[in-house]
Amino acid sequence: MSAEQCREKILSQDYVDFLSPSYRSEENIVVRQDQSCILPLGFGYRAVYVEKGLAGEISLERYGYQGIPGCYTLIDTSALNEAGISAVQNYPALQLRGRDIMIGFIDTGIDYENMIFRNSAGGTRIAGIWDQTVQTGTLPEGFAYGSEYTEEMINEALRSEDPLAVVPSQDENGHGTFLASVAAGGVSTENQFSGAAPEAVIGVVKLKEAKNYLKDFYGIYSGAPCYQENDIMFGLKYLHELAVKRGLPIVMCIALGSNMGPHDGSSLLSQILDSYTNVLNHCIVIGGGNEANKRHHYYGEVEQGGPAKEAELRVEEGTSGFAAELWGRLPNIVTVYLISPSGERSPTLSLRQGSKYHLGFVFDDTQVEIEYRLLLENSNSQLIFFRFRGVAKGIWKIGVEPRYIVKGGFHIWLPVSEFLESDVYFLEANPDTTLSEPGSTRDSITVSYYNSIDNGIDINSGRGYTRCTTLKPDFASPGVDITGITLDGRFVKKSGSSVSAGIAAGAVALIMEWLVKQPNVRGITCNQVRNIILFGTNQRDDMDYPNREWGYGTIDIYQSLNRLREL
Repeated sequence: MSAEQCREKILSQDYVDFLSPSYRSEENIVVRQDQSCILPLGFGYRAVYVEKGLAGEISLERYGYQGIPGCYTLIDTSALNEAGISAVQNYPALQLRGRDIMIGFIDTGIDYENMIFRNSAGGTRIAGIWDQTVQTGTLPEGFAYGSEYTEEMINEALRSEDPLAVVPSQDENGHGTFLASVAAGGVSTENQFSGAAPEAVIGVVKLKEAKNYLKDFYGIYSGAPCYQENDIMFGLKYLHELAVKRGLPIVMCIALGSNMGPHDGSSLLSQILDSYTNVLNHCIVIGGGNEANKRHHYYGEVEQGGPAKEAELRVEEGTSGFAAELWGRLPNIVTVYLISPSGERSPTLSLRQGSKYHLGFVFDDTQVEIEYRLLLENSNSQLIFFRFRGVAKGIWKIGVEPRYIVKGGFHIWLPVSEFLESDVYFLEANPDTTLSEPGSTRDSITVSYYNSIDNGIDINSGRGYTRCTTLKPDFASPGVDITGITLDGRFVKKSGSSVSAGIAAGAVALIMEWLVKQPNVRGITCNQVRNIILFGTNQRDDMDYPNREWGYGTIDIYQSLNRLREL
């Protein structure tokens, strides 16, 4: 199928997207190959685009949980001294500023005209922009949608009286520009500003919005910023190929998150991220999210032959719908029932593999769809997926009954705040295990954030561990009142997981720059970088480490390198 035909399917709301392992034959994906567009994502997976009428009903039973792309959102809307970055930038024997290291961003784009993304000669430091939303330019080689703008094209635009006529890529949101400025913005003496790696090469992917059918499937309200899993995966592939083409080590900064997913590193995006992390000269930094204080996570335990556990959630007025996910670990098996605000109780659902139930609550004018998955792909988990439509305000109860229990803990997650129209929260929420996906990846670096003024963890910073108790986050990075640049050129302060990921990504770039300079280093692994950072983390005397909030402590890369010198 031609690139132009594929582009039509990728962009059209009349086509649906799926993820499929490469070992599955084309005939067994969804429909015949001549009726679909199939594109390689790398590491054994493909994206498949199919006309809605041929795809049929979108359900977990038909396509599997991992076959339906997940939806991710932006995880928020002096620190350099605290993280030891200023010291290694200015120490005469180090002078680490990110030279010949690429930092890649998969986000809302970048204001490429801003001076802080240029070099001392006035040329751009951006090696390439792949804008998935613009279809009038040149396709990146091997891709079927969007437009690529090279360093030469960006420099031509900067010399032009009308830059957008040459490179029509814009960051309308500002999130990507702010993030890039924190991680890799240049020095602005008059504003007393510097990014963490002010001389790093920059790679940019501007994500297109998720399709409407996915927002509907996950109960996400139409106005929410939402980006789908396969577009993020293609963004990783583009940045990887851009870095390889330039012969540069790369740090990929991921400031996107979701509460939907297994929270154990087994999602397809987590696996792809870890695959890139294990490529030589690659490292990935992920923000842990802002969900610890949002009351969107519930943890409960049931015993064999014991009573049900009821999770109470409050739905405020103005919520038209939302999804929720219950995850348990096999061989434990549970089932559920619902009680509405009016007191109407559903039957306890029968456990038939792959079953889908439609529940109607007459007095509350609410419809709830529930799907079971007992044998998830690449996972030893049970999933119960809830989708509330036209949901009535008030207190809802999710009753969880044991069916076969060895040791019976289960988790329920509500959507991240950005996906909700109004408040939905658990009355007895658990702030632990609140790292946003894909922060539960096993090999990539996940960071929490803290206030470097009072040295306290931020109340909203996502907490570990993962659902399978892997030690995450790895460490904490400053994330409160961090200065960056806005679309109108002002330097302002913002807080949240995204900015802490930006600082950490810049710090990782400086460590990679240092490693490149060392004798006998023939390649850099992300594990090397992580261990160097952990070697220098600051830890408080009144706390045990690692822990759920701080990981192994707060980042201080000057201390890391100083301790290595003293060995």
